[in-house]
Amino acid sequence: MNNRNLPLYIDIIFCVIILPVMIMLLPVERWLTHHTAFVLILVCWLYVIYAIHRRLTIPLVFRRKKYLAAALVMLFTVAVTYMISVIDEPPHFAMHRRMPEGFRRIFHLRPREQGVWFLFVVVTTFSFAVGLLTELYRQMLEKKELEQEKSKAELALYKAQINPHFLFNTLNSLYGLIITRSDKAEQAFMQFTDMMKYMYSRTSADFIPVQEEISYIRQYIDLQKIRLNEHTSVALEVECDDRDAVIAPMLLMTFVENAFKYGVSSHYDSRIEITVKADSGHVDFHVRNSIFPEALKKKGDGIGIANCRKRLSLIYPGAHSLSISDTGGFYDVRLSISLEKNRKIL
Repeated sequence: MNNRNLPLYIDIIFCVIILPVMIMLLPVERWLTHHTAFVLILVCWLYVIYAIHRRLTIPLVFRRKKYLAAALVMLFTVAVTYMISVIDEPPHFAMHRRMPEGFRRIFHLRPREQGVWFLFVVVTTFSFAVGLLTELYRQMLEKKELEQEKSKAELALYKAQINPHFLFNTLNSLYGLIITRSDKAEQAFMQFTDMMKYMYSRTSADFIPVQEEISYIRQYIDLQKIRLNEHTSVALEVECDDRDAVIAPMLLMTFVENAFKYGVSSHYDSRIEITVKADSGHVDFHVRNSIFPEALKKKGDGIGIANCRKRLSLIYPGAHSLSISDTGGFYDVRLSISLEKNRKIL
């Protein structure tokens, strides 16, 4: 059942089941025999009352704040109901036998008038109750939609920050190769071009296969190795048994970039360890790298990690865990994501 159609289902139940049952409490069979026009007018008017209050009175009060207009609509329904109730009643109508004794005494009305006003009160009360519930339900849905749109807008902003962040870091690496006149510069540039093609074709997607993200990490590592010397060793361990697993693009890359940014040195030995495991709808990601004193001083929680934290909270709320530590001269990142809700590539 579509939740958005819930008010419609309530309207149908009232109009098809509840209101006919209420009408049948009255001596309709006698009324139809002796005053058919009156019965038809009354039944049609009851449905009109329900529609007026549901579609007009309640919106006037809660959406437009036009209380005077709502009061005038209410007075209109009362006036028309009164005119219907005072239509001459044939003497043999015995509806009062089915009405409660206490209700018959209200305002000393004639039996048929009591019946008309009884139905008027029932329909009006029910229409107001359904209208109030519908309005609350509508406000709840609107609030939820606003939150979703806000999350989408924030996510679009964070995704837009991915490419400039990666581009800045990688261009720095290429610049270093060029100014040192390294013979690896041309190869690095070609690899960078291939990665840029991937970025602009896939990072716009909501989710991509985990295997593609891993392949991208491999290319990035190969690109970085071109500029590294013998002081840095890189170990990548991959276990991807779930070929249908998908993940938001560039989530893992943020931490891989940081590892190469803060975990390498031209003069001291360093090691970067990266582990990616995808199995049974889960991705476990681990990065461990050395941190050198000069890099540690300027590190901080920059735009890359802040961006990643926000994307995780928006895409995988309650379905991920992220722990980051930088003690003992090592930077350690452990990320676990449950992918069960996102197994379809969008």
